[in-house]
Amino acid sequence: MLIYAFRDAQGLWYGDPDAAIHDLRPGRGVLTLPPTTPGQDRGMFDGQQVEVLYAACDVEASQTSYRLDDGGSFVATWHVHELLSPAYQRVLTTPAASRDAATVRLEIGSLHRRYSLHADLLAEDRIELTVVICTPDGVIRGELTGEVDTRDLAEVGRLIAAIPLTSADQTTPSVTLPAPVKATRHGQGWAPEAIAYLKEHYRSGKSPEQLAEELGRSEKSIRWKLHGLGLGPFPSDLVPDPRIPVEAEEPKAYSVEEKRRLHPNAYKPWDPEDEQRLAERCAQGASLSDLSQEFGRNEGAIASRLLRSHLNW
Repeated sequence: MLIYAFRDAQGLWYGDPDAAIHDLRPGRGVLTLPPTTPGQDRGMFDGQQVEVLYAACDVEASQTSYRLDDGGSFVATWHVHELLSPAYQRVLTTPAASRDAATVRLEIGSLHRRYSLHADLLAEDRIELTVVICTPDGVIRGELTGEVDTRDLAEVGRLIAAIPLTSADQTTPSVTLPAPVKATRHGQGWAPEAIAYLKEHYRSGKSPEQLAEELGRSEKSIRWKLHGLGLGPFPSDLVPDPRIPVEAEEPKAYSVEEKRRLHPNAYKPWDPEDEQRLAERCAQGASLSDLSQEFGRNEGAIASRLLRSHLNW
């Protein structure tokens, strides 16, 4: 039984809410996360209460279990653990005592993006800023870096906020339904725009097969979502028959040794030389797949290390 998805107070789902599970219905529970430990950077969900889903499924398990408010304890998938664990949100920096400048670090997150700001307060009222935009699993999608006078920050912020978000030749606002928001990976949560598109075009006569193609999802996912919205029948043909094992099955275990059969350096500390070589190979254009093979670690670990190192440069 794995915690494979959770929902925050705003109703946004994280993890793999569309994952295929072996149970007819998943278990539900409430998890209250502890507040930020003094001296540590804040995690995305520190101090929050989230609703979790758990079930038997084939999503990769982490090595960490979480105790729910009702006393039940379940191992989380790697995706869920990376989002809930403050260790994955922490940015490694040089100790304050070893440099003259003060440092400010801020981070906010949404369903599809994490935004991290790293600011070094320099001499003569100047500040060096680095803003990084990445996906929830640590893949960098953009950055903004520069050094300015602190007295100019407010005006720079106004300039950025004033950037037009539409093309110059678009003179009238659009009143049509937004374009479909395609899922970019298996298990991605449903954005409000995608749900609105699904409702509108299903009512207009489009089939689940057509909507699956347009929204970048499986027909199975579309049919379950239509049923959940009260628009489609219960997809009984998608419910697997109950499994009656002849004998008790041993629970699937994931040990460090088993992980290292595929990735020899899994869970080993990063040496400064390896981090330097990783940065150089990334600058040369090596893909995550290539870096995973070269460094003996999974792609998630490579992406996470690149993000941490990049924010520290």
